[in-house]
Amino acid sequence: MKKKKKIIVFLVALIVSVYAEKLKVTPMEEFNIPIALGNDINKELNGNVQYSIPLSIYDFKKKGKGGVGITTKKETIIEEVRSNILKGKSSSIGETREERQLKSSKPFLLGVEKIVLISEEHATYGILNIINLFFANAKINDRGIFAVCKGKAEDILTFKVEGYPSSADYIEGMIKHATSYNFISDRYTLLDIYVTLDSEGKNLVLPYLEIKDKNITFAGMALFKGNKMAYVLPMEESKIMNMLREKKGEGTLSLQEGPDKYINYEAMVKRKVKCTKREGKYEFNIELDFQGDIIENTLYKELGKEKESEFEELMGKKIEKMCNDFLDKMKNVYKIDCLNLGMYAAAKYGRETGVDWNKEVSNADIKVSIKVKIDKSGRGQY
Repeated sequence: MKKKKKIIVFLVALIVSVYAEKLKVTPMEEFNIPIALGNDINKELNGNVQYSIPLSIYDFKKKGKGGVGITTKKETIIEEVRSNILKGKSSSIGETREERQLKSSKPFLLGVEKIVLISEEHATYGILNIINLFFANAKINDRGIFAVCKGKAEDILTFKVEGYPSSADYIEGMIKHATSYNFISDRYTLLDIYVTLDSEGKNLVLPYLEIKDKNITFAGMALFKGNKMAYVLPMEESKIMNMLREKKGEGTLSLQEGPDKYINYEAMVKRKVKCTKREGKYEFNIELDFQGDIIENTLYKELGKEKESEFEELMGKKIEKMCNDFLDKMKNVYKIDCLNLGMYAAAKYGRETGVDWNKEVSNADIKVSIKVKIDKSGRGQY
């Protein structure tokens, strides 16, 4: 019996030692760990394009005496996390990797990128090559957030934000938490973009960033026609577009009669779309159902049932006017189906019929019906 126990112990010790060697983990400071990818282009006089792909990577500074890091068998003790930029240039996006690796002594660990930034110039030129290349690479993180930026992507990635190891960490948080206001969506990933570009009756929109007042700001939405950016919508227009475009969203709306007389209404909106076709012309009815709370009120002394009903009616009329003004601009200025209404028409009346949905939606009759409801009007009021 004792002999059997010794044999079992020996076998267990042997297996553990073998697998411990095989599962040996390489310390993270021995890799280039990307935080964000940038996409810039330079158009040459002969019509050729030079691609510039800056890669923001973490730089781990280890604890130690005299600048020498301490690495134990169990862990590496990190003192500070910073970021650096490695950049590759070439006549194709894929070839930029070769030049970038020649500037680095470490291998790249893809799959953990948080942000992909596309310069406005590159977005206007077209993003299909970027999306196809990224989507074909199984190592790329298909849940990373995509955004368009004013100027060069490299300038945004090298911008220092106090309290953050990189600007990409700041941008990720800014876009993710923007869903609580301005009715912004959370669907700006590689997978979402690929599906949108391949779907009939859909047009892509992405967050638009710029450096303003010495800070990176979420300035609006980049509107695409196909795979090329056509317009940049300021945040006020983007807010209305998001209400009309997304199935649901959260945001704040205000009703104001003077500098010290206003109401702020924090609400969730749900959207329904109905499509019909009469005599060859499409008709769309967009129903927006708002439900939320009064978070600030200096307009009414008391918010009883009568005043609540008055507010709901006034706010409903204001939202309806905002939506109709935007629809008029969408149909006559942008002439792009910002709201993906063509998707509903194609689903009901047939796909792959050669219809230009941007043209059809621009000529369609679009009606908006608004319903506003107050849940709570302040502490102690229900």
